[in-house]
Amino acid sequence: MDYQILKKGDTDWLSAADQIEEADWKAAKYLANKMKNNEFLAWEGVVAAIDNGKIVGFCSFVEKDIVDNVPYTPYIAIVYVDPTYRGKHISQQLVRIAEEQLAKNGFEKVYIATQHQGLYEKSGYQQINQAPDRFGREMRILEKSL
Repeated sequence: MDYQILKKGDTDWLSAADQIEEADWKAAKYLANKMKNNEFLAWEGVVAAIDNGKIVGFCSFVEKDIVDNVPYTPYIAIVYVDPTYRGKHISQQLVRIAEEQLAKNGFEKVYIATQHQGLYEKSGYQQINQAPDRFGREMRILEKSL
């Protein structure tokens, strides 16, 4: 498994967006659209897990996520692994690489908005808040010191 950090302007940026768009998840389509419309800050990006030239997992590291009206930043968002690749710790690797990128950019903490219980806690995240997302779903806001 190879892992690639993608930033807007990279030669693989748009082809990665096309592959991400194919994932069977609404949030993947949102991310692909955001990539195609260059709605990323210079330090933001996407981490892709690649197997034989195909993106099989991804996540983004961004200033804001789906939860508004909270003071937290930055976020690791839209963590996805193709169902046939799950159970191989790919999501943990994606998150770890995103954390490294955020630390390199001077961030001391990182946040994840999720409904999952126990997944990110394995990597040292702790719930600090709860808030509705843009769709009215109650999300857990997790924090980790980098």
